[in-house]
Amino acid sequence: MWEGNRCNANQALETGLAAMHLSSGVPREYAEFDSEEEDEEDVLVTLGFVQAAENEWKLQRHQFPSKVGGAPAWLDPVNIPEGDQTRCGVCGNPLWFLLQVYAPLREEGGGGLDQREDVFHRTLFVFVCQNMACLQQDQHLQYERSSQSLCRSVRVFRSQLPRNNPFYSYQPPSSDGLQDSSSCEGAPLCTWCGTWKANIVCGVCRQERYCCGIHQREDWIAGHSAFCGQIQAVTGATQHVPPFNLGLRPLTSGAANPNGGLTLPLLTPPSTETSNPVQTMVRDVLNRVVATTSRRHGIAKLWPEMELIVDEEENFEPTGVSQNSTSMTQHLPNVYEKSREDGEEFSASDMQDVEDSLSEQKKWAAFQAHIARAPDQVLRYSRGVGAKPLWPSAENCVPGSSDIPPCSNCGGPRIFELQLMPQLLYFLGVHNAPESDSLDWATIAVYACASSCCIATSGRKGYLEEFPWVQLAVT
Repeated sequence: MWEGNRCNANQALETGLAAMHLSSGVPREYAEFDSEEEDEEDVLVTLGFVQAAENEWKLQRHQFPSKVGGAPAWLDPVNIPEGDQTRCGVCGNPLWFLLQVYAPLREEGGGGLDQREDVFHRTLFVFVCQNMACLQQDQHLQYERSSQSLCRSVRVFRSQLPRNNPFYSYQPPSSDGLQDSSSCEGAPLCTWCGTWKANIVCGVCRQERYCCGIHQREDWIAGHSAFCGQIQAVTGATQHVPPFNLGLRPLTSGAANPNGGLTLPLLTPPSTETSNPVQTMVRDVLNRVVATTSRRHGIAKLWPEMELIVDEEENFEPTGVSQNSTSMTQHLPNVYEKSREDGEEFSASDMQDVEDSLSEQKKWAAFQAHIARAPDQVLRYSRGVGAKPLWPSAENCVPGSSDIPPCSNCGGPRIFELQLMPQLLYFLGVHNAPESDSLDWATIAVYACASSCCIATSGRKGYLEEFPWVQLAVT
């Protein structure tokens, strides 16, 4: 059972996709300060909240979860993004998994709303770089059409499947978690991050796999060297060269170590089919170590994993604007009026600055009034016709219609689907101290293909990139 009116994300998101019209609940005195581009009527908004998972099995991929943090539960577990798609386009480091939202689509049919058969399962995945400098750069690069696939520190992937597919049962997943309904094993994932496809194998133990050299080095330093040391002790191996490119030079017999004492062993693992008793012993030791040693160092570094639950915004009572917000919007006009009474003259430029600043303050107050209905919301979802993000700022980096590029697959328009709120960072343990460079944003809005075009028709497999728009807080 969920607390209050909050329900399972799968259920509520499906009902919210019909985009039923309702009142926004914004206090009347602030309604006029919404963006001029916004439509007069609003669409249904679904709010996302985080909580600790009641049962870990609910976050497995065959349960089609919506979740935050941890490692992604890939919808298509085989055709996972690779190469440049997995890295920040600014600094080149691997991206971190932020959240995923299970959002199948419904369409108008003869008897009402019917689920699209080609989009029976559909999930959006959001990844970010942890470097704040990259996010700041991203806000500038997003205006460039070429940046959509080359220089972004935030990436969004869409995956969708028909009900008949090679990965999952036609029948709904078990509600008790005891039976795995998936019918296909996924691609091997990186030992360190548990996120991206592993294409590199440790040259020593041949047990651990990695998505990139960066994560292989981090895992080695964090403890995998000791793991491989156990293998060396069992086999008595004496050959020493780096098992991967650490920027180190291989050692020659009798030579001094030029790497500051860091000597990495290389060992060819025994075949799994052998009658040699020594090789059999080594194989058994390897199997026991792998089975009994929980050393997923990288998983401990990921953001905490939480279940994403949802409720409709209309279920929360509107709140009045706080006294602080009201005082903020009245401060600047009062200062101007007093200065004018004292005889101070203002130029046309000064007047425009006052007007712009006042508009921005009132926009921020309206944003706060919206959020006050459910202060712990971390996500807002609204895919209906006319749906738009709730922008914290009217002046700071708000996109025009020409700034959102068309779908890279079908060429059709993209529409707003969801946005991430800054509160999410708090729940992830990202706290902004003064003069720190920790990750921060005002909001990240995600625009997806309006028709949610089928991936297979273009000859592609797995995942398509959608377009995120970053708005940072004004400092």
